[in-house]
Amino acid sequence: MNLKNARIIFIGTSFFAKELLKNLIEKEIEIRLVITQPDKPAGRKKELKPSEVKIFAQKNKLKIEQFSKLDSQALTKIKTLEPDLIIVAAYGMIIPLEILAQPQFGCINIHTSLLPKLRGSCPIQTALLQGLEETGITMMKMNIGIDSGDLIFQEKIKIDSQDTYPVLENKLIEATNQILIPTLNNYLKEKIKPKPQNHSQASWTKIIKKTDGKIDWTDSAEKIYNQFKAFYLWPQIHTFWTINGKTKKIILNEISKSEISEKNRQSGEVYQKNNQTLIQTTQGSIVLKKIQLEGKNKLSIKDFLNGNPKLIHNVLK
Repeated sequence: MNLKNARIIFIGTSFFAKELLKNLIEKEIEIRLVITQPDKPAGRKKELKPSEVKIFAQKNKLKIEQFSKLDSQALTKIKTLEPDLIIVAAYGMIIPLEILAQPQFGCINIHTSLLPKLRGSCPIQTALLQGLEETGITMMKMNIGIDSGDLIFQEKIKIDSQDTYPVLENKLIEATNQILIPTLNNYLKEKIKPKPQNHSQASWTKIIKKTDGKIDWTDSAEKIYNQFKAFYLWPQIHTFWTINGKTKKIILNEISKSEISEKNRQSGEVYQKNNQTLIQTTQGSIVLKKIQLEGKNKLSIKDFLNGNPKLIHNVLK
């Protein structure tokens, strides 16, 4: 058996998942059903927004199901399709054992880390937060545990020092799409025997909250820069500026780190040196390039200071 004649269900939600589904469709792999999370409220008006996977599936006239939970209704739907294989990528919900047991060849998950390292929902952000020099992709046969299934394939991906979340995600997408179809074909032909993970080496990610974007200026410049790269899309890193008795939230859209540090300055103090605008940390400084007041447009630091010159020598919190 190969992917061309297999009955396949695809389960996923995120941009990463959408790009894998897109690749499968472009390579003329038939997907019998797409399962993605329900539409969720987004933005200030909290209007319902479909997932990236749903948007793509609708444009390509694929059958879609959105379950608030994978219960008996979902199980019945999946059973009627008699899938040979279920492909899972960044779905964001636990898949129960009853569904995992349905396909002849099981459920294959694509995870964006080198398992058993960085199990959980945020492996890309966590790799960047930890300042890792490499991460990777893992294809595994799912079991009832979280990212603990037997390994089918792994590939290492280098993390460059300036990689932000979208840059690293695109590297992982490109690498996955190069190996996904040939690896799954070899698996379906039983040329690959899944191997157990070394569970003693497992590490975990944590769920990211909006408050995680708050900068602590007593951290080092390197740690803050890692935070910026990890949270580039969401929740973005931010700080607070108090002026004339009012506190304003400032989002840092583009920054770099510098070894420049001045002993007589406080952590969080904004200053200028060598034609740069910097913020002092406990070790090194952050170089400001683009920032914005919450609810306003992002601006180059030069344009921002033209309208807000009092930012210089202020201490941000």
